[in-house]
Amino acid sequence: MAMDGIGRLITVTQMKSNNANEEAMHGADKQRDIINAQKTLRGQQRALEDKVRDKVVSGADEAQIRDMMGKAGISQVGISFARDGEGNAKLGAEGAEKTNQDMVDSIKAKFQDAVSALESEDKLGNFEIQDLMSTFNQAETLASSVLKKRDDTGNAVIGKV
Repeated sequence: MAMDGIGRLITVTQMKSNNANEEAMHGADKQRDIINAQKTLRGQQRALEDKVRDKVVSGADEAQIRDMMGKAGISQVGISFARDGEGNAKLGAEGAEKTNQDMVDSIKAKFQDAVSALESEDKLGNFEIQDLMSTFNQAETLASSVLKKRDDTGNAVIGKV
């Protein structure tokens, strides 16, 4: 009868260990997705910097910037560049050029906010994984302890017989 209880306890600890392992694997997959999203966002930030480096945003560049914002889940509301006679949006420190520069700075800030949000998710994910690994290790330790006690009990019964 005692061995039946020990067997059940072993089964429960093994189930806990397996559940913790599955949750840790899910957490690792989530971390991998977050890291890929961070990599993509940082690449888009660099592409934005490249597009505005020459202080001129063409219509094609604006379309690509809007596309990058859409892929990053960043709102495009209020994004409208003032264009010159050639259809280019010039960046600078006065008048319409300053408005365009402020627009670009706003877009850069939105990308940075998106990166910061992913970094905070990444930190939360690290804590989740550490907690799950701790739970997994506790379950493994408990399972090992129960197995040892089962063997000790069996040896004690054999010794008394």
